[in-house]
Amino acid sequence: MYDPSSPLLRPVVSQAGAPNPEAKARFAEDRLLDAVIWCALTPNGTVTEADVMERFGLTKAAARSGLARLGYDGWATPQPRAGWLILPISGALIGQIIEARRIAEAALATLKLPDAACAELENIGQILLPLDGRNDPGVLRTVNHYLNRIDGIMLEASNPFTARHLRKLWHHTARITYYFDQFTPSEGFRRTDWPDLIKALCDRDPTAITAARTDLLASQETYFLRQILRDETPLMSAIPNPNDTKTNLDRREQ
Repeated sequence: MYDPSSPLLRPVVSQAGAPNPEAKARFAEDRLLDAVIWCALTPNGTVTEADVMERFGLTKAAARSGLARLGYDGWATPQPRAGWLILPISGALIGQIIEARRIAEAALATLKLPDAACAELENIGQILLPLDGRNDPGVLRTVNHYLNRIDGIMLEASNPFTARHLRKLWHHTARITYYFDQFTPSEGFRRTDWPDLIKALCDRDPTAITAARTDLLASQETYFLRQILRDETPLMSAIPNPNDTKTNLDRREQ
């Protein structure tokens, strides 16, 4: 669910409170990134500058800048005279994200959170406890907000280069999760790792932190696989058809 106050997003307001030119550009870029993550811009769909100007209230310059940023970060690909193709969600992409997270999240084991961060985490745990297991839309928004904050606290304590990499991987994971949740809302993915993760982070226990993140990743991978196995889309054969005239011509030329 879109959460504009998520700590995973970049701030768009200067310390003085008024948006500066750079902040305005970031707002356009972040607005389109949000739309990609929460599937408002459909995976494997095509979008134009005019589309995003109308849908998101952006100027032409802001729309162009935002789409260019999506392209630079790999979320979209320019199509000649057709706009921008939004990154499709595929089994291969999911596998790449899972594999990359297994490597990148190893760095979280060494996190040493300050006492103030641990106090905030423990407070979050007390808020989440009575909400656990409830599926009301309003409750789920609240839960997701606080889960995002837990992730944000980990990013704040991480090496900035590691944090940047993890943020993008978590954005990809959020997008894939939301995409699948749309088809079976009552069976959507629910994180259950947060009690163990909070305790592990506050105990500064590398083994327990690793175990909590490994369990989360395994449960997400299982959920994604289960959703893929429900897809009735026929798989396309990669084996050349011997009766295909063009294929035979290409083979002779080689």
